[in-house]
Amino acid sequence: MRDDLTTSRILVETNAVAVDLPQGAVRLPLQSLPAQYADWLEAGRRRLYESLAGQTHSVQFFSQHLPVLVTQTEGSVFPFNCCHKGVGLIPKAEYLSEFIELFRTTLAKTENQPWQESLPQRIQAVSKFYFDREKIDYRAMSTLEIFQRQTLQNLRRIPLASLLFCGDGPDYVSFQLNCAVEILEPDDPRHTFVVLARSLFEHDSFHLTQQHFPHAYIFWITEVIDKTPFRVVTTPERSTPPAPDGGLRWDEEAWLAFQHAPAMIQTHIREQIENYARRKGVTEINLRLVQQAKEELM
Repeated sequence: MRDDLTTSRILVETNAVAVDLPQGAVRLPLQSLPAQYADWLEAGRRRLYESLAGQTHSVQFFSQHLPVLVTQTEGSVFPFNCCHKGVGLIPKAEYLSEFIELFRTTLAKTENQPWQESLPQRIQAVSKFYFDREKIDYRAMSTLEIFQRQTLQNLRRIPLASLLFCGDGPDYVSFQLNCAVEILEPDDPRHTFVVLARSLFEHDSFHLTQQHFPHAYIFWITEVIDKTPFRVVTTPERSTPPAPDGGLRWDEEAWLAFQHAPAMIQTHIREQIENYARRKGVTEINLRLVQQAKEELM
């Protein structure tokens, strides 16, 4: 056990990351955040900035910014430590100094202005980063460690974590990012970037004001798992049509389509379709008749 670690041991390559774990080193693939999730993150951030500017609704829980972070607590009966962290993106290495300078300049210019009056300038500065996809490193996400408690202790020992994002309806976008975690000290320029990005909104109502940021985390994405809920179509227990009843016969295609109806109302639906067939003088129920019955009866 390496309790004396102050930072996790991570070696990042272009398409992979090497992680030093208690049981030995592992090498994991790196992958970029898929476009549909990048779209979702961007859309949520745009809504946030519109809300801050008073253009739309009030700021509520910012799903795109506050995923559940899960780390491993070694030796615990319940080994999974969960918390919410405010998570953002980071620039590609070649653009890091550009945005550090932009954020510092913006904070300096607005230092003596009323906070609400400075809001448009602050939003404009951060938008130059978040809405320029060519300058974002979508292989990673970032956050600040403020409290230095269980999460930090866990990541020092086992630098692996999962981020679970969950969105609102009607789509309920949800996905899990499995990550290798790099712990940054204050002298790292990426730590500086993350602190400045937070500082641009430090005194807005959706943030808890903090003065000390001892560490930052970079979550290097090694796996993306879609968690968005969807309707499960059950496999019919009976795929063959029943024997003819009362002169009516179901063909296989029609019967299969009928069995996708919710079980609790199948009896009612079958009666309606069969009565419809009798009124039409039909003796065999096919898929076209099922569709016609659905359209007319609805």
